[in-house]
Amino acid sequence: MMANEMTIRRLKTQRRFWFQVHLYLDLALVTGFSRWLWKRRKEREQWRNGSSKTWARAGTLAGTLLLAVHLIAQVPEFNFYPEFRRWWFALPADQRQSFESVLERYKQRLSTEGTPTEEIGRRLQLMRTRRTELEADFWDRFFTSSTPEFNTKPNAFLMSVVEGRPAGRALDVGMGAGRNTIFLAQRGWDVTGFDPAGKAVALAQQRAKELGLTIHTQVALDREFDFGHGRWDLILLSWMPPNEVARMVAGLRPGGIVVFEGPRTWFPQNGLLKQFDALRVIRYEDQVTRGDYFVQSDIPVVRLLAEKPGR
Repeated sequence: MMANEMTIRRLKTQRRFWFQVHLYLDLALVTGFSRWLWKRRKEREQWRNGSSKTWARAGTLAGTLLLAVHLIAQVPEFNFYPEFRRWWFALPADQRQSFESVLERYKQRLSTEGTPTEEIGRRLQLMRTRRTELEADFWDRFFTSSTPEFNTKPNAFLMSVVEGRPAGRALDVGMGAGRNTIFLAQRGWDVTGFDPAGKAVALAQQRAKELGLTIHTQVALDREFDFGHGRWDLILLSWMPPNEVARMVAGLRPGGIVVFEGPRTWFPQNGLLKQFDALRVIRYEDQVTRGDYFVQSDIPVVRLLAEKPGR
């Protein structure tokens, strides 16, 4: 008990220390930037006379400082979540059916590892009450990393599916930074994508504009997005769990297709086929192959191309 109390006190001391560090760094950044702008007042006149180099540099520095403040603002409150998420998705599919049961397993694991009771309670409370924020923060960090840990090229299975297929209206579920959204737009599709990671969605829009493309985007979770009825010729789930299947199927036009690729571990035996049993299966693959996205190693992968009857 004494060791546990000492650990809790140590954690509280560390949190106070890092809060002060973050505060001082924020003040230093703001103060330093203000002084820099003051020194450049005369150069502003030069810009007005035709030279934009100074303010181009100012814009670059401002962007860098804002990024630094953003990174500092990612205070340790959510830092446990990436590790939890990796552990969560490594569980067998039958142990991930209920999020509450997952939390109970996680609680037991933390207790076994000797994590203080206060810290366990803090994490569980965050995941029960602020899960949307945790997910958005996780994916924003993931997609805006200066060294991407994911494949930035279009999904090869999607590319093979749309080859020779007339363009129509497409929906990219969990679009991330837009690698597949932009690919479809380049192929002439009228594309909409959504994702809870707002910074990733903004990055996709920026890249699309640089390429002279138009894409429609929304910052939302799949449970929040309006799939509509008979709207889409193609719905893509590229390494995105199919959580809203009934609404997706309703959103497809007759003859519309669902394209899915992801790890087999997300599903029980033939679980992906059962989820889309209202559609006609055109192509199904279940094999060990190199992961296309955030797991770029040999893993069991399932792929599905299925069509809505009625055309």
